[in-house]
Amino acid sequence: MISVGNLKTFGLIDIFQVIRENRKDCILTVENNGSVYAIYFYKGNPIYVRKVKRSFFIYMDIDFESALKRDKISKYDLFNVLATRLPMILKLKEGKFSITSGFIKYPSDIQTVVEIERLIILLSRNLMPKEVDRKITDLDIIFEKTEESENIDKFGLNNREKEILNLIDGKNKVSGIITKIHFDMILREYNTTDLSDENILQKLYSESELHVKRALYGFLASGLIRKQKTLKKSENIFEKMLSYLETKPLIDTIKEKV
Repeated sequence: MISVGNLKTFGLIDIFQVIRENRKDCILTVENNGSVYAIYFYKGNPIYVRKVKRSFFIYMDIDFESALKRDKISKYDLFNVLATRLPMILKLKEGKFSITSGFIKYPSDIQTVVEIERLIILLSRNLMPKEVDRKITDLDIIFEKTEESENIDKFGLNNREKEILNLIDGKNKVSGIITKIHFDMILREYNTTDLSDENILQKLYSESELHVKRALYGFLASGLIRKQKTLKKSENIFEKMLSYLETKPLIDTIKEKV
């Protein structure tokens, strides 16, 4: 599990993906322009955000209830604090971060109010083209849904994202999904008279491509999809003989027959 880094090279969506996959209790500290924020995660989901003057103050309390007492926050106010402070962190693109696992001790009655999957999907909607191109590099890739897709309510998908997810069937390539979404958008949202300019068409296609790549990035990071598993096709006896002959020099094959 990563421990320290810079948001310029490792964005929040990637950090959240790592935290989600490990499902551990941890604290994510983000420092930006003199401000220090700490997101407390319980079993991979965010439950509280602190703002302190120095990161040192975060580690003065190893018990979560002690941290709340120091901040004069009730457990009943956790969601309000999270909803107020978390959006300020989600917009950050620069700054240093660190992850400390297994440090904080949580009470047994702590409850999760926001799933990390929703945050990942939310972050994916604002990714820049250069960010999505780092992960969605090949338009010929085929994705398939995971078992997580059986419970999509926790992901908070919008209608367009649901359309894209429905096109992921283990057969459609990324390029095919982009084309399908592009033409559906044109037929639904534009008049044919508005589409006589080639430059406009190219701009619309680029927008469709970005929408699909953003969604796929979010699906991957949140565990909704994965790259299609390729099964090695078994060879019959004739194919095995051909493979054997192709690996041997022709002169050796002739000598064996003589």
